Amino acid sequence: MGLFEIHCHTAESSICGQVDARTLVKMHKEAGFEGICLTDHYNDYHFADHFKDDVQNFLKGYRVAREYGKEIGLKVLLGVEYRFADTNNDYLVFGITEEFVIENPDVYKLTLKEFRKKFADEDFILIQAHPMRDGQKRVDVALLDGMEVLNGNPRHEARNEQVLAYAKENNLIMTGASDYHRTSDLFLACMDFENEINNEKELVREIKAGRYSIIDNTRFA
Repeated sequence: MGLFEIHCHTAESSICGQVDARTLVKMHKEAGFEGICLTDHYNDYHFADHFKDDVQNFLKGYRVAREYGKEIGLKVLLGVEYRFADTNNDYLVFGITEEFVIENPDVYKLTLKEFRKKFADEDFILIQAHPMRDGQKRVDVALLDGMEVLNGNPRHEARNEQVLAYAKENNLIMTGASDYHRTSDLFLACMDFENEINNEKELVREIKAGRYSIIDNTRFA
């Protein structure tokens, strides 16, 4: 039913993002995507330096992308790439809402274990992003829902094949995405869903049900 990029960053809300939200949306629409899920970085140095201690600044890229997406017919969902207090690991969280972000601005101060315990009743999916990239550490798989087994970012060694084997061995949810930061990152990897997705809850539902395939275009990069 549709291609989704579920790991991408805007220049408005991620220090490392080099593409503004409108351009990002336009590129994905023209490339044939049904939608995107923005996962801008949220951690201690982003919050203090980039967001100026104001959670509304985190939402700028998403809000611009969402409104422009409505104009041109691209679905724009909200996600977050959190880095918690205990490690330098990065985690993609799906099912997040604007209300949650606004009401919980200090989430990055929690450890991973504290986050899972505090929000155990939320219908979130927590995916460890690029878990075998240099600087990332393995954690207790009981704290994870899944792993990003295909990370398309060409500027880092993701060791995707090793991640895939580990995720299969531990019966984890498996996702894939471009980890889009630059225009050259377009369509390096994505998810192709069997059913229509219109909001964050439906994204969570379809990922949990496994009704998708992962597309790998990294060999053409």
